[in-house]
Amino acid sequence: MRRGDPVLLTGATGFLGRHVARALCDAGHDVVTLVRQAGEKPPEIGGLPSVAGDLERPESLVVAMKGVESVVHVAGFVSNAPRDRQRLFAINAAGAANLLAAAATAGVQRVVFTSSTSAVGALARDRPDRALREDARFNLADLAVPYVQAKRAAHESALAARAAGLSVVVLSPTFVLGPGDWRLTSSELVDAFVRRQIPGALAGGINPVDVRDLAPAYAAALDHPDPAPHYILAGPENLTTRALFKRLESCSGVPAPRFSIPRWAALTAGLCAERLVPDASLTAATVRLGSLYWYFDAQLARRELGFTTRPLDQTLQSSVDWVRRLPQLKIGEVA
Repeated sequence: MRRGDPVLLTGATGFLGRHVARALCDAGHDVVTLVRQAGEKPPEIGGLPSVAGDLERPESLVVAMKGVESVVHVAGFVSNAPRDRQRLFAINAAGAANLLAAAATAGVQRVVFTSSTSAVGALARDRPDRALREDARFNLADLAVPYVQAKRAAHESALAARAAGLSVVVLSPTFVLGPGDWRLTSSELVDAFVRRQIPGALAGGINPVDVRDLAPAYAAALDHPDPAPHYILAGPENLTTRALFKRLESCSGVPAPRFSIPRWAALTAGLCAERLVPDASLTAATVRLGSLYWYFDAQLARRELGFTTRPLDQTLQSSVDWVRRLPQLKIGEVA
């Protein structure tokens, strides 16, 4: 895409979106943010111009894309609460389909589309040597987690739009950490660790990636003359949850949980918490997700997008520092 052409960015007020907005501006793009109400100026977007539009109102998206050369879609909704099932599909699946259809109608030249590695698949065992790549066969169709199913539906919509002729590049980040997570979207795990609220570890694995490393990959995907359909954006290490907690112990000084929690016990607790405590962080879905090994390989993105990642311990230290500083900060302050 030509530098200086208008780029419409969704999700600019979110954890990843704020960093992507900054990276796009640094790359020379004129960023316009999508907001729900005309004249709305959330403090998270700073002085960036905005245009009104709503993922659940398709007609508003076509109007918002008038004069826009490209769209970077980062907006989404994250929840593992059973009560949010309908909203997960409305925003992450139907809303994404609305955006893709509007982009095709508006004649947008490129869409950089945020998916998730939860839409790619996972491993049942601790096998980092079998880390998943872009050609992995999706193996979570029977997983009872609405977030995963909604993201997979959106992922398939994006690839179908590309097959139909729209220039779509799908980016799938892993578990995003780093500074700037105002709503503790994914940093909730680090926050709970620092607060000593994690009694034990499930048998599962994770791949953390730094939000500051992800953001430049969006600009690279936007500017690439002939990008692949899909790139996994994974961090430098695949490690078990227990190993992650030991690394967090080193960064924070907080002792890691000593005990392992059997999946059946955690699942029972999650089902009970869902019924008794509507806002509980522990749900059956979080247990199902935490019992899998989310191991991924970003070789393609490293090779074609110049994607690079900092050492994991730097990311974990930044995340620990962030959750400790967060109570004293005001939205809009520099991360």
